[in-house]
Amino acid sequence: MNIHALETAKSMHISVQGNLQFQTDKDEFFALLKPAKHTTVELTFFDARILPADVLVHIKSFIADNKHVKLKVNVFHRYLGSYLYRLGIPCHVMQQHSLEGKDPKKVRAIALGGSAGSLDKIMQIMSKLPARDISVFIVQHVLENEPNYLGEILQRNTEFKVIPVTDKTPVKTGCVYIAPPGHHMRIDHGKIRLTNEAKVNYARPSIGITFETLAQEYKSGLIAVLLCGYGDDGANSLALLKQVDATTIIEDPYDCDARDMPLSAWKTGLVDYKFPLPELVGFLSRIIEPEELNIEETELKHFLADLHEHYGYDYRHYSVQSAIRRITRVMTDHHIYSFRRFGELVLQDQDLFENLFLECSINVTEFFRNPVTFKAIREQVLTYLDSFPHIKIWSAGCSTGQEAVTLTILLDELGILHKTQIYASDINPFVVEEAQNGLYSPEMIENSRANYLQSGGTGDFDSYFTICDGYARVSNHLKEKILFFQHSLLNKGAFNEFHLILCRNVLIYFDQNLQGAVLDLFFRSLDMNGFLVLGESESITSYPIGFQVFDKANKIFKKII
Repeated sequence: MNIHALETAKSMHISVQGNLQFQTDKDEFFALLKPAKHTTVELTFFDARILPADVLVHIKSFIADNKHVKLKVNVFHRYLGSYLYRLGIPCHVMQQHSLEGKDPKKVRAIALGGSAGSLDKIMQIMSKLPARDISVFIVQHVLENEPNYLGEILQRNTEFKVIPVTDKTPVKTGCVYIAPPGHHMRIDHGKIRLTNEAKVNYARPSIGITFETLAQEYKSGLIAVLLCGYGDDGANSLALLKQVDATTIIEDPYDCDARDMPLSAWKTGLVDYKFPLPELVGFLSRIIEPEELNIEETELKHFLADLHEHYGYDYRHYSVQSAIRRITRVMTDHHIYSFRRFGELVLQDQDLFENLFLECSINVTEFFRNPVTFKAIREQVLTYLDSFPHIKIWSAGCSTGQEAVTLTILLDELGILHKTQIYASDINPFVVEEAQNGLYSPEMIENSRANYLQSGGTGDFDSYFTICDGYARVSNHLKEKILFFQHSLLNKGAFNEFHLILCRNVLIYFDQNLQGAVLDLFFRSLDMNGFLVLGESESITSYPIGFQVFDKANKIFKKII
């Protein structure tokens, strides 16, 4: 866990690597995010997919108490971005944005500049970049009287062709050009010019000189990347890069031992993106793919089999069209237009797989969704279960927890919450953590009042929440009756005997074989005379032996043997 702060006279930038799960880390973060003289505060969460409830509450309180401060939040994972948005915390999802509206197919050149500690970073970037119709230029500070073996090593680890650089070397696409020691490398009208003029910022070759001439040559088609190193070479060229609409990226300074160079660039305020190396590598790889988006069913089956073998998640029985639609959406988001390349990257990149996983995990829910169904559960099912000394309920596919909370309200109003335990599960670990937080937007509470009344609610819906400035928190006496946990419906083992199972609008994404397997799991997980509630959109072709229709309109079934 790393938390770093970069402070200027008017701004504070807090960089967080980790999930802020431990109290010592939270205390450090809370100490930094406090009322101060700053007019701008920027938070960047690099690898957090979710944040704990007390961290979110602290951020919301900071916003409420510091109206004069402009708060900017950057995140690198889409799920966290959507979660913060739902809670009314505006944020910028770095990973999911293209080059500020630029067409990724128009990227014509990438320039990499670095000094101390940058060799391994350059190798990692180049080993992941797919060879496309772009040119790559590398400027690294090396001793003038020492040979540079980067080109020789690089050729064994990249799909690009490494071209030895001499004066007047013509520039071609699909090639890499490395500045030789003791010379500045300029690019002029499609040719490389080498000069031995005076050092710039004690360096020859100079990153700044190469960046500036590339900016004139490629303008908005250039991506300039500044990696770790000492000194401030490259920082002075950012103004010109910005002027021609080139894109500038730096490696996160706290990802480096030698951080002076990217830190100097960051302080100019002219940097477009700041990434830790893994995100930087993924970002570059995803924006230079050609547009060849096409997914054949045979390829899809092989891909889903590879996912199952590599990650353990089984999407092999998903509806083909549903799977293609969701994969296509993720590919487009990440500017990957070759399905073959996408398949390779997903198996290499845990973050990319998680984005696909999140796309395949449908999380559409609200309190008292389909209130007529909950009225039937209230009046026909729960009144029957009242005769039991202890009641166990399973909310399968619970999403962000609204269904489970809805059940606790029904049980509370019927006076049987005290003898009930609700188990709420979802395959998606991030929605499970969000559900455990028990935080919702005030708008969601407001929009659910009508549903509550239509379900037969007799009390004050708002009383089940603590309403604060900008968020609502589920009351503890409800929350303590729910056990949230991650669980896959593909798990063949029954883990309890429930009196009621709800699984609404989940099976619609499965094929017939998988639907049958899940329904059989529910049958084996239900107590004798237990109830199963499916969603209104569910279209089940067959039911397992032992169920009878209890309420056809509301898709409620009863186990009879």
